[in-house]
Amino acid sequence: MTYSILITNTRKQGTTPDEFCKGGEELVALLKELTGEHFPSSHARNYIKRIEGPRAEGNSELNSTTPAIVVAGMGTQADADWDCISKLDWADEAAFKAYIEVMMQPDTLAKIQEAEAKVVDPSKTKIVVLGETFVTKSG
Repeated sequence: MTYSILITNTRKQGTTPDEFCKGGEELVALLKELTGEHFPSSHARNYIKRIEGPRAEGNSELNSTTPAIVVAGMGTQADADWDCISKLDWADEAAFKAYIEVMMQPDTLAKIQEAEAKVVDPSKTKIVVLGETFVTKSG
């Protein structure tokens, strides 16, 4: 059974959304290089669509001039104060654990943390394990 995690990342203060996206993609390339065969079978990333604009009521300090496009009545700027959501899949939990084991090797971890420190605020990163997936398609 597929083993999946969901990660939300928030950009570091002073990093623009474009810089965060570029740095995030560089980080994923580094992860793939460092973890090799243990890299997830799928690593999908979605970045919050942000607009340039003046500070508005409800904007956070981080996103004071880059608010998210929140669907009317379905949340607030505070609900979208993260910048990327990623879904990672492995064949099974054992494959995930092998990936983590590689990532936690001191040299590997130091390289990952160095790359993250450029654009990610690690204190705001959240990771959860997903349960079953149900997909409904049209037609």
